[in-house]
Amino acid sequence: MLNRIFSTTLISALFTAISVLPSLNLLTAIAQTPVENKDEAKSVTSPSKIPIVSPVISPSKRALIKELLEITESNKNARQVMESMVRAELPKLVSTILKSVPALDSDRPEVQKQFSEVVSRMAIKYRDRVAAKIDLDQLIEQVSYPIYDKYFTESELRDITSFYKSSTGKKAIAVLPQIVGDSMSRTNEILLPKMASIMAEVISEEFLNSLPKKK
Repeated sequence: MLNRIFSTTLISALFTAISVLPSLNLLTAIAQTPVENKDEAKSVTSPSKIPIVSPVISPSKRALIKELLEITESNKNARQVMESMVRAELPKLVSTILKSVPALDSDRPEVQKQFSEVVSRMAIKYRDRVAAKIDLDQLIEQVSYPIYDKYFTESELRDITSFYKSSTGKKAIAVLPQIVGDSMSRTNEILLPKMASIMAEVISEEFLNSLPKKK
């Protein structure tokens, strides 16, 4: 079983690891246009019938958002987020295969090999189809533009863009992956031992102390 888990871990390396904290926020930002015609308003009987569209963004503000997204490499970041989401689906893929073909749940070397090959083929096929069927430019258009429009004015967008065009801003974009990586590593170094100690205390208090004492 450990061999199969190890093989599955290797398969996950087929996907690109995230190296940049995405400036693209993959949260759905949807705005509804108000209904001006009273008759149309009366005809709406349920929320599902309300037209959901993106807010109208002025051409000048749209241009500023576009420039900011290009400077911060949001297309690249979106692709990395997409890759990470695909990788996150790998355990589900493995689980589905095992449920569909129980015979593959074996520690026999030949079965391990077959299992690894099946997962590898399916993972690659899934990744390729996601890339082919999901338009990242359209995704950015639907997600990022409304979000930046919601939280920033044109003046603020100009200020942010000016900063990222400066030498300091360019460095901030360049070193952000290292900052995130170092922060995560350092956080783990500090927190994990403390969390393990706390867990040991809880186990001792709730489990070990409740055991019958030897007389």
